[in-house]
Amino acid sequence: METEIKKVVCSVCGTVSSHTVITKIQSGGVPELDLRPDGEHRNTMELWVMECPVCSYCNNSLEIPLDTRRRYLRSTEYTTLGGIETDNILVSRFIRKALVNLKNRNYAEAVKSYLYGAWVFDDLKNTASADECRIEAISILENSNLTDDDNMMLLKADLLRRTGQFDKVISEYGEKYFDQPFLLLASQYEVRLSRDGDSSAHKMSDIPGVEFTT
Repeated sequence: METEIKKVVCSVCGTVSSHTVITKIQSGGVPELDLRPDGEHRNTMELWVMECPVCSYCNNSLEIPLDTRRRYLRSTEYTTLGGIETDNILVSRFIRKALVNLKNRNYAEAVKSYLYGAWVFDDLKNTASADECRIEAISILENSNLTDDDNMMLLKADLLRRTGQFDKVISEYGEKYFDQPFLLLASQYEVRLSRDGDSSAHKMSDIPGVEFTT
């Protein structure tokens, strides 16, 4: 992995701060069903989000404009992470990033941000809080048009299964057809795992009929 220090101007308050950004990374390994990467990339999550040291704005880059009033960053919703309790700095940043992307109507990025928060909670063995993040992501998917995209539709299946909503996976995906063979096999595997009451993480290489080369 290669990184560099970049000075960034916050689009909200104008503060200039330095941040480490990834310039090159070696891909490798097999991702999990919810797309969590393996290998070198898995351990770089702290570099996936920036936080302004003055106004606490969080996003992929602080140069991305905030599509709402600056006072939102002082709101109860933002400062309390929408009710998700944690003292983990990285989780806090991902949830704040999710909240500002909701304000910016960038729903796909908001879903991913909650998912990243769930991954950190997974590593902390905090299943209840990981479920909270995944449930927020499900809510966004169900209240937007993101599931018109088959990849997002499949991601929803894994979010439902990981939060123990097995009956919903079975009812929504039991007869669901995907044009792409891989997505169809992955969907069928999500249903099979749900019928077994399995809410654990699985790699894409676990899908029957799918081969991965790394």
